Amino acid sequence: MSGSTLPASVRRAVWRRQFLVQGCWNYEGMQNVGFAYSILPALKHIYADRPEDLTRAIKRHLEFFNTQPAMGSVILGAAVSLEQRVAAQEEDPRSIGTFKVGLMGTLGAIGDAYFWGALKPLASVAGAILAFIHPLLGIAALLAIYNFSHLIVRSRGFAAGIAGQEKAVEFLKGAGFKLRTEDRKTAAAVLGGIYGALGVAGAIGAGVSWLATVLCFAGAVLLVNLFTLMFRKAVSPSELLLLLLLVGLLLVRR
Repeated sequence: MSGSTLPASVRRAVWRRQFLVQGCWNYEGMQNVGFAYSILPALKHIYADRPEDLTRAIKRHLEFFNTQPAMGSVILGAAVSLEQRVAAQEEDPRSIGTFKVGLMGTLGAIGDAYFWGALKPLASVAGAILAFIHPLLGIAALLAIYNFSHLIVRSRGFAAGIAGQEKAVEFLKGAGFKLRTEDRKTAAAVLGGIYGALGVAGAIGAGVSWLATVLCFAGAVLLVNLFTLMFRKAVSPSELLLLLLLVGLLLVRR
């Protein structure tokens, strides 16, 4: 049975519910309740006339689960596909748990590096730069840059997963998360330097243009190297954002 046999309304319901995967986070099962809630519309459709199988399927997805939320869309889609195969007696039910456990750690590490360690700092620095023009423009830029990539991964990852395990693996191989992570870290470091240069220029004022130019250049070079070093030393995005916040507060108080 193929994942495409599910009605579009059921697939959309499962896709929407993935945003609540951390809604009932707990120390014992972590995202288990959120995952079971997300996949529930598909389970109700697959086991519509088999209440005992539906109960067993829900219990399967109440087992421990934890991964990066956006990357979890791949596992969610693949779990729907596997449930269809289990219902058609083409797959052992235990393979679903094995598949989830096998991928959640790896995708968690990839997703943490990409989303929290590269994309969010990039979006934050870009937003901070545009906030010099208008605060609302900065907020809009931060949300647009982060969510554009974030929603694409959730959509394509879920579609690849629901098409089968092979398609999910193809998606993960083709996405190039390692290269994208490095590119975004570099871009975030460059933008961080520009943000620092703009801050230095603003602190000096427009009256001494030659000195402002020299200090802006020096500040940009210094900050690019500083942010690059911080990323290589695995400084957390929260610490980096705190640093940018302190710089912003100092500029506001001048």
